[in-house]
Amino acid sequence: MKFIKKIMLNRPAEKRLVYFYSMVATDEQVWLLENKHGDLFVTEGDEDYEFLLPVWPSRSFAEMEAANLKKSYKAFNMPLSQFIDHLLVDLEEDGGAAAIFPSEKDTMVQTRKEIKEIIDQMND
Repeated sequence: MKFIKKIMLNRPAEKRLVYFYSMVATDEQVWLLENKHGDLFVTEGDEDYEFLLPVWPSRSFAEMEAANLKKSYKAFNMPLSQFIDHLLVDLEEDGGAAAIFPSEKDTMVQTRKEIKEIIDQMND
């Protein structure tokens, strides 16, 4: 199983994005990382955002990322509605955006509006 997951992680960001949304729309949850204090794992931003919040389509992908970090983080899930309606609102107010199913090679960065539009299209 780990071999298949590594293949998925090596796919281009656009392909991982499609996989992410197909999983998230079905499971109605996203996976994030937090430390023992409940602080979310975030990464350095880019020219448009102060920081990025990585999100994954499943526990196993989030745990694979946690295993590669120097500090200790654990995977946890959040209902999709809570993610979109609360966490992403707070995230954007603080100058951040979501990093959708990131890998070492590349990452698709999306705003709450973009995420909501894709989820709404999938539910139509």
